[in-house]
Amino acid sequence: MAVNRTFSVLSIVRKSRSKRQLVPIYLRITVDGRRSEISTKEYVDMSKWNSTKGRVKGNSENTRQINTRLETWETKVREHYTQFIRDGITISAQLLKNAVLGRLDANNLLLPYFDHHEKEIKTKIGIDYAKGTHQNYVATYKHIKKYLEQKFKGQSISLKDVNYDFIAGFETYLRMEAGNSNNGALKHLQRLNKVIGLAIKRGDLAINPFVAFKMKKEKVNREFLSIDELQAIEEIELKNATLRKVRDIFIFICYTGLSYSDLKELSELSITKGIDGDLWINFARKKTGMETRIPILPPAMEIIDRYKEHPEAINKGTLLPMMSNQKLNQYLGEIATKCEIHKPVTCHIGRHTFATTITLNNDIPIETVSKMLGHASLKTTQIYAKVLERKISNDMSKLKQMYKENQSR
Repeated sequence: MAVNRTFSVLSIVRKSRSKRQLVPIYLRITVDGRRSEISTKEYVDMSKWNSTKGRVKGNSENTRQINTRLETWETKVREHYTQFIRDGITISAQLLKNAVLGRLDANNLLLPYFDHHEKEIKTKIGIDYAKGTHQNYVATYKHIKKYLEQKFKGQSISLKDVNYDFIAGFETYLRMEAGNSNNGALKHLQRLNKVIGLAIKRGDLAINPFVAFKMKKEKVNREFLSIDELQAIEEIELKNATLRKVRDIFIFICYTGLSYSDLKELSELSITKGIDGDLWINFARKKTGMETRIPILPPAMEIIDRYKEHPEAINKGTLLPMMSNQKLNQYLGEIATKCEIHKPVTCHIGRHTFATTITLNNDIPIETVSKMLGHASLKTTQIYAKVLERKISNDMSKLKQMYKENQSR
C-alpha cells in the first residue's frame, strides 16, 4: 500500500492583479509538499472570503451554492485519494488533479492494470494457475512499484508511458538495484509483457513496446545428484526423526520426478493400477495441467508403505507427511552437509536427479521422461538431457571392448 507523508486539499483565492472586485477560486491539492491547482470557475468578492475555512462568508442562497460546489470539488479529490490508496498507487498532486478533471482513466494506469490482472490470477488458483504463479506476479508488481518510486519520484504512469526506455530502465533496476540474475529479471519482464499484451487485446493500447526490446535467456547449468551422492543420502544414518522424514520425502522426489507443489497435493487416491498391473502415480500437474502418469519404482514404493499410517499424512490427507518447501530445503541443506555434498540440495534438485541420473542415464527415452515429468513440450525436457561422464565411460567401454575383440581375431 502506498503511503504519503502529507496530503491536503483546500479552496483558495487568487488575488487579481487588476482592480476587479471579484477574484477566482482555485482548488489547491498538496501531496508531500508538491502542489497542483484546479480552477473551480467560481468567483468571489475578496472581502467575503474566509481564507481559514476556504469558504465564502455569509448565508445568502448564492453563497451557500458556491460553498456546496466547493465542498463537492474537495470531496472528489478525497475520494480519488482514498481509491488510489486502496489500489496501492503512489499518489502525486498532479495525478489527483488529472483524476478529478477526468483526464485519467484509472484502469489504464500501469499499476492498477497490472494489479487487476494479478487479482484475476488469484481467483483462478487451482483452476488455470498455480499458487506460485500468483506469488510471482505479486513479486513483479512490487518491483514495478518500487521502480516507479525511484525513477519517477512517485508519479504514476499510464500504459502508454511504458516505452523502450521504461523497459530498459526497469531491466537495469531489476539487475542492479533488486539483485536479480539475468534470467530472474527476464521473468519479471515477461510478466510485464504479458500484461501489456492483454492491454493490446482489450484495445487499451495500440503498440507493444516490447517488440523493439530484446533480452536473451542465459543457459543455466541445472544441478543434479550423481548416483554416488544419491546413495550417500540414502545410506547415511540420521538420528533425528525430522531429518529422516525429510530424507524420505527427498528420495521419493528423486525416484518419481515430482515437484514439491505436485507432491503436497498427492493422496492415496493418486495411486492407481497402471496398464502393466503395477501401481502408478496418476495426477494433473499444477503448473501445466498436463495429465501425468509415473510407474512407481521400488525405492519410492518403500517410502509410500512406510508412511501409510503416519498421523501427519492422515490428518492432512496427503501421501507423505509434508512440511513447507522452505523448511524441507533448510533441512536438506543439513543432510547435504552431513554427506559432504557441496551442491545446493533442494526439492527441485531431486526432480533434476530423476530426469538425469535415474532415467536418462539409464537409457530411458527422452520422450518417456518428458511424459513422466509432465512437460508440455519436449524442448523443456531437453535441458535435462545431459551426457553424463559415467554414461560416456560405460558406452565407450563397450566400444573399446568391441575393438579389442576384433583385434584378437
